[in-house]
Amino acid sequence: MNSPDVEQQKKRNRRVLLTIALVFILPLTLAKLVLALGWYEPGVSQKGNLVEPELQIHTDDNAMLPATWRIAYRMPETCDSACENALYVSGQLFHALGRQQSRVTPVAIRGGEAADTLPSLPEDNTVQLLTVEGAYQQLGAIPEHSLMIIDPVGTVILWYPGSADRREAILHGRDLLSDLQKLLKLSRVG
Repeated sequence: MNSPDVEQQKKRNRRVLLTIALVFILPLTLAKLVLALGWYEPGVSQKGNLVEPELQIHTDDNAMLPATWRIAYRMPETCDSACENALYVSGQLFHALGRQQSRVTPVAIRGGEAADTLPSLPEDNTVQLLTVEGAYQQLGAIPEHSLMIIDPVGTVILWYPGSADRREAILHGRDLLSDLQKLLKLSRVG
């Protein structure tokens, strides 16, 4: 009797069911495809390079460093333009911290063969030159001329590449400042 109407109704019901199934299955399939093909890059909140594997300064050496967060630099044997830029940037970062300055100390760590004096820096530069042989040796695992963030417990958290170009060094310094401010905000130590 009404067989054409019934057939039409069945087709319409199948279409609705198929549409509903596609609405739920298609996004899941696309998400799986994006992950499988590596098109998705997970977000990271830090701008510096994580130190992997974890680098912990020995307790005795850490006791010789200020008991605050540190913007650290490992002094090379001779201080060239990349060295001067890193020391300049670390001093400027300290001033940029504003009211958080009491929680951070910029330090240049030297060993037996490293330069024994700082190059000429602006008068307001507060970088401390410290001789800590053990820490100097341990920090050798970080690329040369890099600035590092070290927490008060002695864990080297992040490092930032140095540069002989002052502008590039300042840009890396901005990244360090951003990460350090986040760490200080979340930290209760130092």
